[in-house]
Amino acid sequence: MSGKLLFDASSLIYALKLRKLRVIYDNYIQWLTIYEVTNALWKEASLINSISLEEASKIIKIFIEAIDFINILNPHPYEDEILKIASELGITAYDASYVFLAKKNGLSLVTEDEKLRRKAEALVKVISLSQTT
Repeated sequence: MSGKLLFDASSLIYALKLRKLRVIYDNYIQWLTIYEVTNALWKEASLINSISLEEASKIIKIFIEAIDFINILNPHPYEDEILKIASELGITAYDASYVFLAKKNGLSLVTEDEKLRRKAEALVKVISLSQTT
């Protein structure tokens, strides 16, 4: 896959679980993704019990090390544009922030979220993690 990539939390978590780190290096996330990944792993370990707390902790440690090799984007001060995209596409402002940042920076959005993929395709190129190799 040529071109730079913006990973949302769903694809970033998937890449971390698969230990598919090379694909995220020198690509992009937004700063909120850090907390979304942490929250999702907490949820999987503490509420859903789909992974152990130890496994969640291992994934977080891998993520902490990987962050040094990932470019982090800030959706501020573009909240007004993000709100417009959310309204136009019928998605959350959180999801719209990924669409906005991908569009603004000429990035392909990487997501495992089918609804976001379908809606975001109107404005940016959208792929899944499996399409990055």
